[in-house]
Formats: sequence, structure tokens, C-alpha cells
Amino acid sequence: MRLDRALRRTIAAQAAAWVWLATPALMHAQLVRGELIDSVAGSPVAAAIVSLVDASGEEHVRLLTDAMGRFRVRAPSAGEYRLRVRIVGFDAWESEPLTLAVGQTVVRRIPLMLVRVKLPAFTVEAERTCVVRPEEGAAAAALWEEVKKALAATELTVASRRFRFRSVSTERELNRQGMVVRDTAYPALGYSTWPFAALDPDLLSKLGFVQATVGGPTFYGPDAQVLVSDAFLDDHCFRITTSSDRAGAIGLAFEPVAGRSVPEVGGVLWLDSATVTLRTLEWEYRNLSRWAREGKPGGEVHFAQLTTGAWFIQRWMLRAPIAQVYLARADTAFYGVKWKQEEVIAVLTADGKPIVGFERVNEVP
Repeated sequence: MRLDRALRRTIAAQAAAWVWLATPALMHAQLVRGELIDSVAGSPVAAAIVSLVDASGEEHVRLLTDAMGRFRVRAPSAGEYRLRVRIVGFDAWESEPLTLAVGQTVVRRIPLMLVRVKLPAFTVEAERTCVVRPEEGAAAAALWEEVKKALAATELTVASRRFRFRSVSTERELNRQGMVVRDTAYPALGYSTWPFAALDPDLLSKLGFVQATVGGPTFYGPDAQVLVSDAFLDDHCFRITTSSDRAGAIGLAFEPVAGRSVPEVGGVLWLDSATVTLRTLEWEYRNLSRWAREGKPGGEVHFAQLTTGAWFIQRWMLRAPIAQVYLARADTAFYGVKWKQEEVIAVLTADGKPIVGFERVNEVP
């Protein structure tokens, strides 16, 4: 199932996941509630992705366990379901079928044997061929599954509004010679969101990631819903890569398939090679006009994980060219670059209690 469909079904339920309202509709709901426990350590498994899956394999609810490993999911109707548990960097788990009668509540205490994900044996040389929708069992497919888990966990953290983030945003404009002509920085405190706007994946597939607007070209980034969409998977191929600049990391590179002529994106999803957990998304724009290529447009998103297991975006950066339009000769030239970055410097609980702080990276051009 596409991530966006599951999340649309989840966001409304997530805010009330732990509030039991005695209304007639909920009193007759079919519920599965329980807790996840590490079978070895005996500790709660927090921030695990719990899904309710029906007999056909369709996912109806997706949410994160709380700090005590608890979950509460409501089935849309009576019937047979399974619980599916996914934890970033660990093997997935699925329950035996659960039969829910009308208005029934099933309680489960689930001990989990947490086993680290192991990638299939591979060599980078053998994985250099870029493949659309890598087959199950291939190393690229295993990496992609872990990427999807991390993206889903990040989106669910945003939807849950369990944390607030103190951040610093920096905006900088440079002219053609690279001189700073505008520089601003300002603090912010609020709930996390995905850092840039994206359109419907099918529309991006048709029109591209850079589109003309009244104020000039708009550069759209690949957000979580775009990355896991059918349109993106059909328009891009994947391969494994490494870099001498990234010790201890393994990359899942993506690039447009042959024949794509609209403005596109290509880049790398970097994972920790030991834990197989997502760390960075970086991309650049392809199929651009000459003036736009001079600005080297692209972006980065850096992911982080709290000790509770919750995922969030710790830092992001976007870089886009500025056009200079000559109306007299209907021409466009490269004028400069607009650069924006936001860094989370502290994570707090929803009621403002500090959890962890971060040193600023402040990578400005």
C-alpha cells in the first residue's frame, strides 16, 4: 500500500489513539490494544510501527507505539485481521489471525525477539545496474524496505505531535559571483513537518519536479509520500552505491529512467551500514535548462532518532537558482542562488520538557 493512503487513514486516529471517548460509535468499535515488550530485555518497545491488516493484505491503520510500548487500533468492521509490527533496522513481525466480532476488544501483550536486519550478500560491482522496482531478495530491495520504514516512522512522528522542536532557520541569497546579498537567521519552536512542499506524485510524474509559476520556476522536493509512490517507483531506477567520503554508510541511489524529459530528481538515500537505518536523503535536479544548471540546485534531509526510537528530521537544506529574465530578447540567465537551511537544536516533549539538544552544523555556502 502506498504510504499516503495509510497515513491519511491514520492521522485522524493518531491524535486520539490514547483517549477513550464514551460515544456510541466508539462503544461499538472493534479494538485491538496491547503492548510490545522486548522478550530479552523485558523493556517496552517504543516507536514501533503497528499496522492492522485485513485478510486481503490491505492495511487499515498505522500508528506508533508510545513510550511504554502501548498501542490501540480500531478495526473498520468485524472480521479477520493480523497485527503487523515493523521497527526500523529490525526484522518485521506479524501475528496469527485475529477474529474480531462486532464491538469486541482484544488485548495482547506481545513479546518480540528483536533481530537486526541482515542484508543479502552482494558486491557493489554486481549491484551497479540501475533496476526499476528491485526484486525481493536483492540487496537493493532490502535497503528500500528499511528506507520505507524510516520514512513511515518519521511521518507518523509528525502526525502524533508528541514532540516539539526548537530550531534555527537560515536563508541566504548569493549573486552570480557567489557574494552574499541577503542573509537572515531566525529561531522557531513548534511541531515538526516535512520541510518542503511536494505535489501529487502523478502530477510530478507528468509535469516534473520544476514547474513554471508567476513568480518564476518552483522547485519541488521529493517528500516521503512521493518517494514511496507508484509513480516515483515507475519513473526511477535504483542501485547500491558507496562513497569514500561516507565511511560506514551504504547508499541506495535513484535516478530517472531513460526517456524521461521533464525536470527530474536523482540522488542517494544513505543508510548506516551496520544498523541499516536511514541517515540522509540527498538529491539534485536533472533535465534543466543551462541557466538553471549553473545554480547546482538540490537538497538534503538528515534524519535522527531519539533514544525512545522516535524518528524526526534533524536538519534539511534546499538550494535553488534565481533567474534573471530579459523581456526584450525573451531570454533567461542565471542570476544567483537562494539557499535555505533549518536545524533542530533541541527536542522537547509536547508540554515543553527538554529531551535532547544538538550542536549547530551551520553548513552555509
